[in-house]
Amino acid sequence: MSDHNAPNDGSTGHEWDGIRELTNKAPSWWAFGFYAGLTFVTCYYIIYPSTPMNNKIQEVVNGVTGMEVLVDGHTKGIMAMVSSNPYYQGETWTQSEINALEAKGHSELTIKAGDLKYQDGWTAINEMRDDVAEIEAVRADSMAKLETMSVDEILADDDMRQFALGRSIVLFGDNCAACHASGGQGNLNAKHPGNSFPNLTDDDWLFGGWTAKIQETITDGREAAMPPKGGNEDLTDANVDTLTAFVMALSTGEAVLEVNEDDEGVLAKGAGSFAAANELFQETCAGCHSANAKGSMLNGDFDTGAVNLTDGIWRFGGDMATIRDTIINGREARMPTFSERLDETSIKILTVRVHEMGGGMAAEPEFE
Repeated sequence: MSDHNAPNDGSTGHEWDGIRELTNKAPSWWAFGFYAGLTFVTCYYIIYPSTPMNNKIQEVVNGVTGMEVLVDGHTKGIMAMVSSNPYYQGETWTQSEINALEAKGHSELTIKAGDLKYQDGWTAINEMRDDVAEIEAVRADSMAKLETMSVDEILADDDMRQFALGRSIVLFGDNCAACHASGGQGNLNAKHPGNSFPNLTDDDWLFGGWTAKIQETITDGREAAMPPKGGNEDLTDANVDTLTAFVMALSTGEAVLEVNEDDEGVLAKGAGSFAAANELFQETCAGCHSANAKGSMLNGDFDTGAVNLTDGIWRFGGDMATIRDTIINGREARMPTFSERLDETSIKILTVRVHEMGGGMAAEPEFE
């Protein structure tokens, strides 16, 4: 309820629930702060870019082209009178770009061929672009040299190797770290093994860790799959349990396989305990993992990607439950291709980084 108070009592004459609205002046410190803030906002509005103009079209083009603004996209402020961006004055819209936008249904465009793509004058983004342009100008000679060199030549030249590693930080973060982690250490997801990704810092490779193979992997991607029960539908639960224990024993060294003169996998250790398990293994698993269980790469096959079961390194997890789940349900793993996303030089730079993470191979291994 609102009540009326007696006149001349220092209030507006209104009272709400026992609270009077007084006519006291605001404290001096508060008034000073208010007017100082108002002055600052007014000066900022005049000096810097502020009020959007043509905002609807501006948002449409941002969504399609990634460009910042159209010409006259907002008021420029007096900063435009004292600072220009000549680096960007040459970037204009072409008719083919405008036609492409209109073909996508954007019929409200006001730009025409020859209009500047970016605002001239000072903006925070233009300042950033100019700073980047200065850095790229310094790097231009090294980048031009990098484009003409192979990965091996880059690694042999310490200056170029360091330059490539420096350039690789952002590239790796943008394209690789989401799966392989920022340091390349990979990700072992115990709760969801299918979301695990390989460690790039060790010397355990599925397809090869020399420069040409790493470059091929980044360029074309990789796909590998282990079928459920190794493709042997006749495996019983008891067979799976036997194989699970055997794979665990191979990883810990309790069982050791060697290949005899007939290319058969025989137990050099653990024959008394794992004879039946090895028989199952040779029948079901050796076709991919090889008779010695060391995987495809260590036996000269650089395309299958079958893992080494003897080194204790696990992509999806090495506990009994996860191994059993892997055998029963199989696994699928895929690395996407980057040939359409990155140019050849960027792929070379990433190849250098992956090779130098700690496990890069000096050359392709030779096999008799």
